[in-house]
Amino acid sequence: MANLITVLICTHNRAALLSRVLDSLNCARRPPGGVEILVVANACTDGTHDHLAARASGSDRRPVESGRSRLPLRWVAEPAPGKSRALNRAITMLTSEIVAFVDDDHRVDAGYLENIRKAAT
Repeated sequence: MANLITVLICTHNRAALLSRVLDSLNCARRPPGGVEILVVANACTDGTHDHLAARASGSDRRPVESGRSRLPLRWVAEPAPGKSRALNRAITMLTSEIVAFVDDDHRVDAGYLENIRKAAT
Protein backbone atom coordinates (compact mmCIF):
# COMPACT_ATOMS: atom_id res chain seq x y z
CA MET A 1 0.00 0.00 0.00
CA ALA A 2 1.81 3.04 -1.27
CA ASN A 3 0.28 5.73 0.93
CA LEU A 4 -0.18 3.79 4.16
CA ILE A 5 2.15 4.62 7.05
CA THR A 6 3.04 1.77 9.38
CA VAL A 7 4.23 2.80 12.83
CA LEU A 8 6.41 -0.02 14.13
CA ILE A 9 6.94 -0.57 17.86
CA CYS A 10 9.01 -3.35 19.41
CA THR A 11 8.35 -3.93 23.09
CA HIS A 12 9.50 -6.18 25.91
CA ASN A 13 7.53 -6.35 29.18
CA ARG A 14 6.46 -2.71 29.16
CA ALA A 15 2.68 -2.88 28.89
CA ALA A 16 2.10 0.37 30.81
CA LEU A 17 4.58 2.34 28.71
CA LEU A 18 3.24 0.76 25.53
CA SER A 19 -0.26 1.88 26.45
CA ARG A 20 0.93 5.49 26.69
CA VAL A 21 2.67 5.49 23.31
CA LEU A 22 -0.39 3.90 21.68
CA ASP A 23 -2.57 6.58 23.26
CA SER A 24 -0.29 9.34 21.94
CA LEU A 25 -0.40 7.86 18.42
CA ASN A 26 -4.18 7.62 18.55
CA CYS A 27 -4.39 11.29 19.53
CA ALA A 28 -2.09 12.49 16.74
CA ARG A 29 -3.54 14.15 13.65
CA ARG A 30 -3.88 11.71 10.76
CA PRO A 31 -2.60 12.42 7.30
CA PRO A 32 -4.35 11.25 4.15
CA GLY A 33 -3.45 7.75 3.02
CA GLY A 34 -3.96 6.02 6.33
CA VAL A 35 -1.93 4.91 9.32
CA GLU A 36 -1.63 1.56 11.06
CA ILE A 37 0.32 0.42 14.10
CA LEU A 38 2.36 -2.79 14.13
CA VAL A 39 3.66 -4.01 17.49
CA VAL A 40 6.10 -6.87 18.03
CA ALA A 41 5.85 -8.19 21.59
CA ASN A 42 9.36 -9.51 22.12
CA ALA A 43 9.62 -12.38 24.62
CA CYS A 44 7.01 -10.72 26.82
CA THR A 45 6.04 -12.40 30.09
CA ASP A 46 3.92 -9.60 31.58
CA GLY A 47 0.43 -8.57 30.46
CA THR A 48 1.56 -7.19 27.10
CA HIS A 49 -0.10 -9.93 25.02
CA ASP A 50 -3.46 -9.53 26.77
CA HIS A 51 -3.23 -5.76 26.47
CA LEU A 52 -2.49 -5.92 22.74
CA ALA A 53 -5.19 -8.51 22.10
CA ALA A 54 -7.77 -6.29 23.82
CA ARG A 55 -6.67 -3.21 21.88
CA ALA A 56 -6.55 -5.01 18.54
CA SER A 57 -9.98 -6.58 19.00
CA GLY A 58 -11.59 -3.34 20.14
CA SER A 59 -12.59 -4.79 23.52
CA ASP A 60 -10.43 -2.16 25.24
CA ARG A 61 -13.05 0.57 25.14
CA ARG A 62 -11.15 3.35 26.86
CA PRO A 63 -11.92 6.52 24.94
CA VAL A 64 -9.27 8.14 22.80
CA GLU A 65 -8.49 11.51 24.35
CA SER A 66 -9.03 13.40 21.10
CA GLY A 67 -12.40 11.75 20.49
CA ARG A 68 -11.05 9.99 17.39
CA SER A 69 -11.35 6.32 16.61
CA ARG A 70 -8.36 4.14 17.29
CA LEU A 71 -5.78 3.49 14.60
CA PRO A 72 -5.77 -0.06 13.24
CA LEU A 73 -3.44 -2.22 15.32
CA ARG A 74 -1.72 -5.43 14.29
CA TRP A 75 0.60 -7.29 16.62
CA VAL A 76 2.62 -10.45 16.81
CA ALA A 77 4.50 -12.25 19.56
CA GLU A 78 8.17 -12.94 18.88
CA PRO A 79 9.34 -15.51 21.44
CA ALA A 80 13.08 -15.20 20.74
CA PRO A 81 14.49 -12.34 22.83
CA GLY A 82 16.36 -9.47 21.23
CA LYS A 83 15.36 -6.30 19.44
CA SER A 84 16.99 -7.37 16.19
CA ARG A 85 14.88 -10.54 16.22
CA ALA A 86 11.77 -8.47 16.85
CA LEU A 87 12.64 -6.11 13.98
CA ASN A 88 13.36 -9.01 11.64
CA ARG A 89 9.97 -10.49 12.50
CA ALA A 90 8.29 -7.15 11.81
CA ILE A 91 9.91 -6.79 8.40
CA THR A 92 8.12 -9.93 7.22
CA MET A 93 4.78 -8.34 8.17
CA LEU A 94 5.16 -4.95 6.50
CA THR A 95 2.73 -4.12 3.71
CA SER A 96 3.40 -0.39 3.40
CA GLU A 97 6.29 1.51 1.86
CA ILE A 98 6.47 4.08 4.67
CA VAL A 99 7.57 2.81 8.08
CA ALA A 100 8.09 4.95 11.17
CA PHE A 101 9.90 3.49 14.16
CA VAL A 102 8.75 4.47 17.65
CA ASP A 103 10.07 3.07 20.92
CA ASP A 104 7.65 1.84 23.56
CA ASP A 105 8.76 4.51 26.02
CA HIS A 106 8.22 7.43 23.62
CA ARG A 107 5.27 9.75 23.15
CA VAL A 108 4.55 11.47 19.85
CA ASP A 109 3.25 14.98 19.42
CA ALA A 110 0.06 15.90 17.59
CA GLY A 111 1.85 16.54 14.28
CA TYR A 112 4.07 13.45 14.25
CA LEU A 113 2.12 11.41 11.69
CA GLU A 114 1.60 14.40 9.39
CA ASN A 115 5.32 15.11 9.49
CA ILE A 116 6.15 11.49 8.63
CA ARG A 117 3.94 11.88 5.55
CA LYS A 118 5.62 15.18 4.60
CA ALA A 119 9.09 13.69 4.99
CA ALA A 120 8.17 10.75 2.76
CA THR A 121 6.78 12.82 -0.10
